[in-house]
Amino acid sequence: MSLFIANHLIALIFGIQQRCFLLPIVFILWGASLFGQVDKVYVRSLNYEGLKKTKRTAVKQSMNIHEGDSISLEQLMPKLEENRRLIMNSRLFSDAELKVVNWDGNDVDLILKVHEAWYVYPIPIFELADRNFNVWWRDFDHDIDRVNLGLAVYWRNLAGYNDLLRFITQFGYTRKFEIDYSMPPIGLAKRWGFGLNVLYSDNKEIACNTVGNKLLFYRDFDSKERQFSRFRAGLTFKYRQSVYDQHVLGLQYLKMNISDSVYSRNPDFFLDKRRLQRAFNFDYEYRRDKRDIMVYPLKGYFFSFQIKKRGLGIFKDINQLWLTNRTAIYQKFGKRWSLGLLGEGRYSVFRHKDPYYQQEALGYLDSYVRAYQYYVINGQDYLFFRSDLNFKILDYKIPLDESSENTYSKSLPIHLHARLHADYGYVWDRYYSAGNPLSNNHLVGMGVGLDLALYYYNLVIQMEYSINKLWEKDVFLKFNFNF
Repeated sequence: MSLFIANHLIALIFGIQQRCFLLPIVFILWGASLFGQVDKVYVRSLNYEGLKKTKRTAVKQSMNIHEGDSISLEQLMPKLEENRRLIMNSRLFSDAELKVVNWDGNDVDLILKVHEAWYVYPIPIFELADRNFNVWWRDFDHDIDRVNLGLAVYWRNLAGYNDLLRFITQFGYTRKFEIDYSMPPIGLAKRWGFGLNVLYSDNKEIACNTVGNKLLFYRDFDSKERQFSRFRAGLTFKYRQSVYDQHVLGLQYLKMNISDSVYSRNPDFFLDKRRLQRAFNFDYEYRRDKRDIMVYPLKGYFFSFQIKKRGLGIFKDINQLWLTNRTAIYQKFGKRWSLGLLGEGRYSVFRHKDPYYQQEALGYLDSYVRAYQYYVINGQDYLFFRSDLNFKILDYKIPLDESSENTYSKSLPIHLHARLHADYGYVWDRYYSAGNPLSNNHLVGMGVGLDLALYYYNLVIQMEYSINKLWEKDVFLKFNFNF
């Protein structure tokens, strides 16, 4: 009788407060503890609302809660919130809500309400050719000739399975044409996915050497000759072990050419008097990702292990084997504080001399020590560590058009974070360290930062004031687009 009254009381609450997530769960927990009848619930049904283009299969494979699952009562709330974050990390939706809509004894009915995001993004390209904004602004005096212009078309969820088709047509500093398609794991087992990529690019300017840990460029804009050209065709296979674990295998053909002018300035560019390098490459990566927000994590962890083999013995132009690991841990303290620790390292298995062009270590993409953004540190092996103490200053939604059906138009969520950071790095270089004092040397940097993020951290603008052990200091800007 007591259970009957509790069930009807909860049903009444649901009827009054259909749009509230926390209140029904609180009363469910209260009722269970009061009457002592329930310690585990079973997911009787999971319904979906708001799916238009997206297939249910694509949503299910982003979640780790399904019909027929049993969940301890104390884990029900955390489990629902965890799955809401997993759904948002799929980038398919601008908003998601997962809640209980009915409670019947030990059985619960769930509903997932989503608002699908924009899926087609024709994005004009205005891209700096240099490694970061500060290098372009200071070292090259914000030269407009070092800018790429073009159009990139991103078509996410093309077939409804969170697949992605991308076209890039680009001119300017680098002329590039690229087509890329990726399909996440599908099929009955939902384990295997694949990807295809074809690219051609060329340049009239290329970095042909490194002096003082700065890239030394050669260019001839008056000549029709391209100083560097590249053709790439690749195929990848993805194996989804679980929601958090993925294996990726890649096979790639790569062909690169340099001009006689570049060769004369650095005969070691491809080694052995080569102006042409051809190779079949093999990549393997295992990745485990339990971050709360992939693009701006505040809680959870990330682990990645990579094997990269350059040259499979067919053309004999290069023979290189790298082992790389990247690990990050994030821990929240209260509602506003979090601590992030990240480490990355690479080991070159073969100890012979490799071409200059394949010696990139720190200073490229996201592998760098903060406060050394003006430098590149090349070498065979490297490691670096980052630490961030993060404080959330502001988390607010600016109302726009509440009547709009598009979540992006309803409101503008803004997030403001302050950070303290400290980094360390080291690069081992046995062959190209002459004239580059930062190689084979300890790198230390620290500073403060301010991050402004919009929507679900889709756009993040970072401003950092950093100082290194050379007592060089500056303000560094970084822009992250994560649509």
